[in-house]
Amino acid sequence: MSTTLDPGVIQQAAEWFLLLQEPEATATDHEACIRWRASHADHEAAWQRALWVSQRFGQVPLAYARPVLGRRRLARREVLKSLMIAAGVAGLGGLGYRQAASQYWLADYRTVTGEQANHMLDDGSRLYLDTASAVDVRYDARCRRVRLWRGAVLVEVAQAGAGGAGGARARGASPVPDDATRPFVVESDDGCVRTQAGRFSLRQEAGGSLLRVYAGQVEVWANGGTRALAALTAGQALSFAGGKVGAPSPAARHTDAWTRGVLHVERMRLGDFVAELQRYRPGVLTCDPAVADLPLTGSYQLAQTTAVLDSLSQVLPVRVRYLTRYWVSLLPA
Repeated sequence: MSTTLDPGVIQQAAEWFLLLQEPEATATDHEACIRWRASHADHEAAWQRALWVSQRFGQVPLAYARPVLGRRRLARREVLKSLMIAAGVAGLGGLGYRQAASQYWLADYRTVTGEQANHMLDDGSRLYLDTASAVDVRYDARCRRVRLWRGAVLVEVAQAGAGGAGGARARGASPVPDDATRPFVVESDDGCVRTQAGRFSLRQEAGGSLLRVYAGQVEVWANGGTRALAALTAGQALSFAGGKVGAPSPAARHTDAWTRGVLHVERMRLGDFVAELQRYRPGVLTCDPAVADLPLTGSYQLAQTTAVLDSLSQVLPVRVRYLTRYWVSLLPA
């Protein structure tokens, strides 16, 4: 893979981006874009750059707004050029980002936006993958190891040696020995967590990784470290990054509800709720600052994000505006 994105790929991503903002864009158009993105890691990287540019400049940049909202077709060439320049220089980690995209597409197990999945491993442990997540699984005689490349995973760790008849086996995995001493380790960019048995989730975010423990005891280690930095028990959570850990705090109730396809919130800021719901919905979802601090409580089906959005006006003084099905804003009523 090249160290820079091909300008032709950036142009294709820009064309797709503009096409999908048109009112005439069909479900077939969106599906074709998804196929184009999935066909090569560089396509996905260019697409994410285009999304990043749109979000970085206020969700609907002025340059986009002219052709998208005003329908001024004559400006399309200028808009496309501006998007290509912005996407071409947008950070997103450069080569590191493209490597992460490649790791996502080549991972043993992965999910796309809005999808969740679970897999039983050879030892009887079970992995729950959240939306847009990816992991590799590598077991050997010394360690049961999972590498989280993107998103979030919840792990129900079986006692080592318990076995798991019929369990899924990751590519390249070796036979699992009957060894009751092997730890179960989940690594992220920010460090790793380990336990002998228990139930916990690990979510990789922009500022670090968030660990929540639901059963058992889980230790936090720096990658390559020689001792644990912290140990959590059931009902605790903390964030960690770069060899540093935050203070443990109580884990909010029902934070594992996503494994059942539910987003449960208790007096969550509407702006935070929208940011969380965005993870399960393709396209762009924004919240006006004027209503972002409104509190929201309830349980919402993650497989029905449009219905969730439409229901908000029944419990809060907000209205939902659809620029397209994939570009939605929450505004004051």
